[in-house]
Amino acid sequence: MKTYLECIPCFFSQALKAAKMANLSDEDTLKILHEIGKKLPSIELSDSPPKIGKLVYGLAKEFAGLDDPYADVKKRDTELALSFLPGLIEYVENSQDEIDAALRVSAAGNILDSAIQNEKTNIDDVLKKALSCEHECWDKIILDKKLREAKTLLILGDNAGETVFDKVLLGTLSREYPELELKYSVRNAPVINDATFDDAIAAGIDEFAEIISTGSDAPGILLDEISKKFAELFWNFDIIISKGQGNYETLNEVERDIFFVLTVKCNSVGRHLKLPVGSSVLYYKP
Repeated sequence: MKTYLECIPCFFSQALKAAKMANLSDEDTLKILHEIGKKLPSIELSDSPPKIGKLVYGLAKEFAGLDDPYADVKKRDTELALSFLPGLIEYVENSQDEIDAALRVSAAGNILDSAIQNEKTNIDDVLKKALSCEHECWDKIILDKKLREAKTLLILGDNAGETVFDKVLLGTLSREYPELELKYSVRNAPVINDATFDDAIAAGIDEFAEIISTGSDAPGILLDEISKKFAELFWNFDIIISKGQGNYETLNEVERDIFFVLTVKCNSVGRHLKLPVGSSVLYYKP
């Protein structure tokens, strides 16, 4: 997905939020905004938002002088998500179609995103709404058919707290398809609140899937940066489930079939999917 003009002010807004999460001073935050402004003339609208976003968040990380300035935020998000876990498992186990319910949980978990939340966000209310909404794009029938034929499945992880919701999906898949080989990818190094290996371990992903690195610290999947090992899995696994907006923005035009599971959180992605902001999505791109 290309970068739209309305994404440009969003980069500045995201930089402000990133600087706040990294506890940077006003002076350093202003320097980051100046640096972003200097780089605007070189931005190509044909580039995906995560490619440009990597630059924005890299500046915040550089000024913070920390390997993972969002460690505390990710820990908080994961602990919050874990507090929902018993209720989410109960929701799935009480559903007539447990895989469908687990997919709804996974899509709803995408809203647990410190990069877009504000102080007034009530996560409990948001999740209740997401789990009960009617889905405008929900290609579950296609996924069911693929699952009956598949031997391997790779989930592309997104945010740290969201991994707990993905654990519910992985657990459900492992029960329904015990012979299915499951793998779960994370970022190679910290970038905003995206999940790394340690974050996935904290969520318990390793109980159901092997955790692998993409080989890149981009907040999406930039195919020119991924490792050889990840590339082999990406191109050869039977099913890919891609979580979140950043992965969608970098993979929606890739020439392989992918299931995208996310919550629409901005107008640009909504326009691209022809869906309103707030929609839960299970979209199959052949």
